Amino acid sequence: MRRLFIICILLSVVFDASAQDYTDALSLTIVGKFAETRHPWDRLDPQEGMTTGEKGQARQSAGLAVAFRTNSKSIGVRVIWRKKASDGGNQGAIAARGFDLYIKKDGTWLWAGNGYPKNTPDTPLEIEIIKDCGNGEKQCLLYLPLFSEIENLDVVTAEGSWIEAAPQPFKGRIAVWGSSYTQGSGAGRCAMTWEAQLSRATGYNFINLGFSGNCKLQQYFADALLDATAADAFVFDAFSNPTPTEVEERLEPFIKRFVRERPGVPLIFLQTIYREKRNFNHAYDSRESAKRAKADELMRQMATRYPGVYWVTSTNATSETHEATSDGSHPDSYGYTLWMESVKEPILEILNKYGL
Repeated sequence: MRRLFIICILLSVVFDASAQDYTDALSLTIVGKFAETRHPWDRLDPQEGMTTGEKGQARQSAGLAVAFRTNSKSIGVRVIWRKKASDGGNQGAIAARGFDLYIKKDGTWLWAGNGYPKNTPDTPLEIEIIKDCGNGEKQCLLYLPLFSEIENLDVVTAEGSWIEAAPQPFKGRIAVWGSSYTQGSGAGRCAMTWEAQLSRATGYNFINLGFSGNCKLQQYFADALLDATAADAFVFDAFSNPTPTEVEERLEPFIKRFVRERPGVPLIFLQTIYREKRNFNHAYDSRESAKRAKADELMRQMATRYPGVYWVTSTNATSETHEATSDGSHPDSYGYTLWMESVKEPILEILNKYGL
């Protein structure tokens, strides 16, 4: 009798766990996609000239999100990985291979929950994000991992609930190409990159095209950006990775290419941030000072020489206490909030000039 009772309990658990519906996320609204790609969850198609590492970064889902409406009281995902990121250095599991859910409340995107897999090879894998949130209609925005590659993704909802694609939540198409700062290294969650925060704060669609460590004004990245669907504006975090020599050699040809092929499209360049690692490392401080000085010198010339080229020097991820860092090189989530706030008004002022 006791054994029969235990079996019944186990069966009820299995039944409850299976009482779910699965919706292919591709049937919902994809947010943050810059161009059509051969694989739907890639950010860019790998280009000739890219290194193996850069091609892998093009396949990572940083900045992508899924927008939908549902009345489900629980929301999760079922994911099949192509490559699942591990924890390491400044990158925690929630940002590297986790999912972040926002729900709109009183007109504002409000964080609702997240979920991430343990560092195991299990695939497909179901991840619970939120439960017991009521049966009323919810407008949702589900952010995808910053450093993982996705093969297939389903949104998991309670059995019998409804789910449908939502309208695009953000307007325009502003491509943000940059370094690990743009991809989101050091952020605590995948929704806390500075450009994701900027989208939620302004209603504009800032698209994450960060390539950690590899944003060095390469012509093949210009190929990738210009071959894709036209953007309303470009924002460049272009001076965090290259040396002063690389900037001197590559900057003007890079800008000329965009001015020639995208006339009338604003090109907004951001000064790189102050890195806290400079505080007591004199050699590092000298290198960073030289890099920032070269960028400032040349960008002041470029902004005068080429119409539609803008230079924003207010970029800041440093708090008054100098605590907003994850590892001395990258901001933490609060540092990315500071960065967003420091560039929001200058970028909006430029976009407004173009009627965006």
